[in-house]
Amino acid sequence: MNNHEFEIFARECRDELLAIACRLLRHRDDAEDAVQETLLKLYAMRHDLAKYHSVEALAKVVVRHISLNYLRSQRRHPTLTLRDDYEGDAPPDSELKEEAIKSLLRAIDLLPSKQQMILRLRHIEEMETDDIARIANMSIDAVYQNLSRARRAILQRFKHNNDEA
Repeated sequence: MNNHEFEIFARECRDELLAIACRLLRHRDDAEDAVQETLLKLYAMRHDLAKYHSVEALAKVVVRHISLNYLRSQRRHPTLTLRDDYEGDAPPDSELKEEAIKSLLRAIDLLPSKQQMILRLRHIEEMETDDIARIANMSIDAVYQNLSRARRAILQRFKHNNDEA
């Protein structure tokens, strides 16, 4: 499969892969990351895809495995939520929350400028991906890819900081 054929394949199956990932992960951003990772894996093996009877079925299996691995990893490494809609008796200590937000903002500041901009527009300004693509003058796939890289970089920074503590 050449690059052009892969691009067509990715556009055709992206929505279905996103639906599978959303059903498993329940959060669209996480699902988009899983789909992006799936497409990257398939792209890396694009020259060998002709060996498979159904590339679509392979893509579905890969996105399912990536999503399940993400869920397993979440159980091992619980995340801190920074939103105010807590489902508990009492919200977390405001000083802890404030420090977590400051730490997150410092991590965002260390990202490359394009990733910073895209991450801020998506998660702070809560803009849709197609609007971000239009503002940044890039393809929607490039926005997804930069979002995924930015999230991964921030996650790695927090994992690294936790390992040092």
